[in-house]
Amino acid sequence: MSTDTTAQLTEIEHQLAAAWVEGNTSFHERILADDWSVIDPSGKILTKAEVLREAFSGERQISSGEIDQIAVRDFGPFAIVTGRTRMSGTYQGQEMHVTLRFTDVFARTGGEWKCLASQGTLTDE
Repeated sequence: MSTDTTAQLTEIEHQLAAAWVEGNTSFHERILADDWSVIDPSGKILTKAEVLREAFSGERQISSGEIDQIAVRDFGPFAIVTGRTRMSGTYQGQEMHVTLRFTDVFARTGGEWKCLASQGTLTDE
């Protein structure tokens, strides 16, 4: 496993969490592939446009977020990242605290990592 890949993808995961809190859509626009999708905890498949619209419309306000327990499996031009996300904030005016386990699939394209697909599962940890 490449330590460079591990360091790069670990940093990207931390930056993604920070961008949710900061309301920074540009980082997500750059890192998430145009055809990126996520399987949410309810099993629903959401597109990049759907997630970004909901996350940055003001309906959802994320006040804190952190990622830990990151593991990177390096397959050269592809990598799989797993970890745990903890987020707090409000959704439709209701306070929320969410902990999930996630899997992100990345591909190196033109020297940059792009997230192709994600999946999140709620956990009580």
